[in-house]
Amino acid sequence: MKITVYGSTNNKIYTDHQRAECEKLGKFLASIGAEILTGACGGYPYFVGKAAIAGGAQVYGYSPACNLKDHVENYKFPTDGVTDLIYNRKPKPTFSENFLKRSIDMVPFSDVVVALGGSWGTYLELLFSFMYKRTIILVGEFEGAVKAFENTYDFFGKRDVNPAVHHGAKIIRVKTVDEAISEIIELKA
Repeated sequence: MKITVYGSTNNKIYTDHQRAECEKLGKFLASIGAEILTGACGGYPYFVGKAAIAGGAQVYGYSPACNLKDHVENYKFPTDGVTDLIYNRKPKPTFSENFLKRSIDMVPFSDVVVALGGSWGTYLELLFSFMYKRTIILVGEFEGAVKAFENTYDFFGKRDVNPAVHHGAKIIRVKTVDEAISEIIELKA
């Protein structure tokens, strides 16, 4: 099972509870043998990735950078939250193109997406995942892009005249990481 973890990377402060919840998710994903995909960044996906690696999991990081030097020096992203880095192949794209390409490249390889908060980038990744008809688990306690995506989904769901588009993805709303874990167990069965 391939699981992509999206989430907040631009917070300057993460609570002990948030870190612990991310670590719990990472340990669980490792315990079921999941392959994990992230944006190779900091924040919630990083905490999940580090814990998953400690549990023996493979964590594939889709970096917006073109190489390791760019990843570390220009983006200032860590390397210890992933086991493998997949770099952006486009030479000299703009900053926004880098993130856009990374997100587009990552989405098709997921079976399940878990969203932990986030901002514009996470919101965009959730939209891509929706259009690719992925199973998306929205963890409410992390809010941010999760809440914005829920509101957008509800808004268009009431107005959409093309159910083949709107109802293609499976959206699972949970409040906590424990509930997300329970949903992943059911999906894996």
